[in-house]
Amino acid sequence: MNSTSHSVALGTVLAIVSLAGCSRSTIAAPEPPRAVKIEAVRHDTQDVIRFVAQVRQEQRADLAFENGGRIASIDVDVGDRVHQGQVLARLDAEPNRLRLEQADANTKIAAEELRERQTQWQQQQAMFADGSTSTATLTSAQVALKTAQLKLRSAQSDLSLAQRAVRLDEIRAPFDGSVVARLQQPHAEVGSGQTVLQLDGVGHIQVVAMLPPQVASRLMPEQIVDAYRAEAPTKTVRLRLRSTSSRLESGAVVQAIFDIAHDGDSNMALLSGESLLLALPTTGTGEVSVPLSAVTPLLNTKDSTVFVYRPDSHTVQRRVVSIGTIEGARVQIRSGLREGELIVSAGTAFLTDDQAVIPFRPDTRLSSDASP
Repeated sequence: MNSTSHSVALGTVLAIVSLAGCSRSTIAAPEPPRAVKIEAVRHDTQDVIRFVAQVRQEQRADLAFENGGRIASIDVDVGDRVHQGQVLARLDAEPNRLRLEQADANTKIAAEELRERQTQWQQQQAMFADGSTSTATLTSAQVALKTAQLKLRSAQSDLSLAQRAVRLDEIRAPFDGSVVARLQQPHAEVGSGQTVLQLDGVGHIQVVAMLPPQVASRLMPEQIVDAYRAEAPTKTVRLRLRSTSSRLESGAVVQAIFDIAHDGDSNMALLSGESLLLALPTTGTGEVSVPLSAVTPLLNTKDSTVFVYRPDSHTVQRRVVSIGTIEGARVQIRSGLREGELIVSAGTAFLTDDQAVIPFRPDTRLSSDASP
């Protein structure tokens, strides 16, 4: 082989070797799972103070007769369900019927008297025009006419009141509900406005508590709190604050009204009138919280993101959350996370959705050839 052929062959071999080396260097090794610190989402640790609260229906009414009298009948009893417009109790109808007859008769008398005065007034006007009567007599006839007009108006008002009394000698249910108290019995004499029955509506339970002003001032609208029966402290019902009063009751307490939070897990059936113990935090809001290092703000929005760890696949998933107050190194999460979920609390930089991770432990080995 001549020198030229030898040189070409050697160059070919070197080129093949060079290409093989480049091919091996461009094949990226699989990225190992990233070590991250995992933490369970939890509620803020805080002290609580307890207050007695009462369960009630949003619709409720003390029912009474507008005018007093003797009760003829009460057609319902405690526990009865009633519908709107149903007659619940009646007064003795005879006194109101007699007053109506009297008012009707007085109205007719006043109308006749007015017609008579009008005739006399017309006669006096004609006589005055002829010069056969005096100015004083004409004036007297005019006064009598105006008096008769006023008497008729008064009699008509009495008639309207008597008609109203007849219509209101019955108590009717103002809404669908149930009778919770019966305070009078048939044949009893009751005064105007004296409560006969107490009625609760159906379908919307509230919880009302009287709180010291300094406690009420810490509550936030829509804040979630827990309540429970004294005999069953482990079975709670979640409540959502609706409102607090802007004035002091009895000069010392503020009324706070809570609705049932239907997103809670409790199925505890509450009865109107029963008492609960309300557990209010002395600090904080009782929301779940995570380390501040776990949260990444989203640009141009009020929301942020966290990475949720999925133990079944050992991967992470990005999730949008709404954050609340930042206290120290922790931030409250208003929505987007549930207590007990696992999130990445440190090491979130450069993470992506569905990325494989391993929970960081002090003895985690990042290299397979590390010595034991």
